[in-house]
Amino acid sequence: MSDIKLITLTSYSRPPLVEDKSKDWVMNGRNNEYYNYIIDRNNGSPTNSSINQSYSTLIYGKGLRTSSGSLGAEHWGRLQTILRPRELRKMVADFQVFGEFSFEVIETKGGELHSLTHIPKQMVIPSIANEKNEIQHYWFSKNWRKYTDVENTPVLFNAYGAEKGSSVYVAKPYVVGAEYFGSPSYSSALVFAEMEEEIANVQISSIKNGLSAGYIIQIPNGTNYTPEEKEEFERQVKRKLTSSSNASNFIISFNDQEVAIEVTPFPVNANVHKQWDSIQEQCKTQLMTAHKVISPSLVGLSSASGFSSVADEMDMSERQTIKRVIKPKQDFILDSIEEVLINYGINLDLHFAPLTEEIVEVKEETAELSSHVCMSEDIELFAILEKYALDSPEGYELTDGKEYDVKMSANQTSEQDTKLWKTRYAFTKGTSKTPKGQSRSFCNKMVSLSDSGKVYRKEDIELMSQQGVNGKFAHSGGKYDIFLYGGGVNCYHRWERRVFKKKLNEDGKPKGGGAMQQTIPVNVNEAKRQGYKPVKNSPDVAIAEIDKPNNGRFK
Repeated sequence: MSDIKLITLTSYSRPPLVEDKSKDWVMNGRNNEYYNYIIDRNNGSPTNSSINQSYSTLIYGKGLRTSSGSLGAEHWGRLQTILRPRELRKMVADFQVFGEFSFEVIETKGGELHSLTHIPKQMVIPSIANEKNEIQHYWFSKNWRKYTDVENTPVLFNAYGAEKGSSVYVAKPYVVGAEYFGSPSYSSALVFAEMEEEIANVQISSIKNGLSAGYIIQIPNGTNYTPEEKEEFERQVKRKLTSSSNASNFIISFNDQEVAIEVTPFPVNANVHKQWDSIQEQCKTQLMTAHKVISPSLVGLSSASGFSSVADEMDMSERQTIKRVIKPKQDFILDSIEEVLINYGINLDLHFAPLTEEIVEVKEETAELSSHVCMSEDIELFAILEKYALDSPEGYELTDGKEYDVKMSANQTSEQDTKLWKTRYAFTKGTSKTPKGQSRSFCNKMVSLSDSGKVYRKEDIELMSQQGVNGKFAHSGGKYDIFLYGGGVNCYHRWERRVFKKKLNEDGKPKGGGAMQQTIPVNVNEAKRQGYKPVKNSPDVAIAEIDKPNNGRFK
């Protein structure tokens, strides 16, 4: 009777977290190997690599911009020395590949913010969380596989916010059940990235092996081998022949026949390469699904979409991808960076400039639009403006020193509201430049309403646009968007965000009532320090037209 051994390939599963209480750290798999697994799948899978590179490019765009205008010029100048573009690019790349990123917050001797410097995420692991489930420290090593080597000796850093001084900030979205590490948004498809990589290796190996399908290895007098000898023989064969680089399957048969070692090839399936093609296509599909790829052409992959041109398809898919995939990632990155900046007194409304950002130089269309002079009085316009104006709370003082002594009358809820925070807008001067001539009637009326304490929801401003406010500025018969463009070309005003906080009950929960009832005005920057996360508006909202390229003129 023959003793037959079938050697099979192994499957992959995410390695468990490794807590080492003697060293007070947690590894992402044995020797932090899960990060290396992700890196290998990024480098080895053409589809996965192409998507990650394309998304990283879309996230970064043309780099950071600020909507704070000339009023934030000093803070913007400081940021240029604190956060270099190359460091931000690395953070973006890490976040796309790993689903998390890290950077060192470096202080000067005087406690000022010196720089934000990227740290490769695979080199950073957390300490074991304390009894409050807080991570107080992080460990850094250039190579966790060989951390016992002198050059890779782990170094301890304070976690950001744990203590004063330089620290390490690790940014990762909340994931249920993941206390210590983040995970790529496409983690469910990592196995398909590996499969795509292995199929390529199998194909090249098959070609090198003369398109062989595998072998049966007959071992004579094999029944006389001890179990230990059989196992050692198997190990040697497996070490030499398994993996995708030596991809032929094989069976070892230990028999009792007095014959020489016999190697019998498996028959070759003529359709096997068609099967590989089918599996490759499946891998590509699954990876695009996990990455939420709207159009393959956008990430450098072939597509048959039915569009009249590739340019049309890419234009549409880019808009949808930025809206549904890229912007949430941008917002998370910026929220993390702004959290640090605010604590050091740097207050900027940041955004990533899109790749399509262009400065269009055009001639002035009419003399009427080239100046900021008053238009004719419009009674209907004023009625609309006052209709949607909301009164702010009575008897409170904002930190900018302005007093809003009017009674509250509106209780509408905005899409930008939370249970604790209410977001409204006032129309104010938004530049340090000195206006030339008189303001338009729209601007005069809106500033007057703001000075009296009137504020608006975003929805109210949009409704005013739909009802034709400033419709004279619209192009091709469309609606003019006053939320984005205010009073038109050369306008010196902008929408200023006003934040109101609900009063709290004794149990710490917000008081009830209408949206604006029981609220207290809070300075925006102070609100951010208290946990307020403002909704990201278009950069156009917070910039006066006079400070935009070509003073707000549109081709």
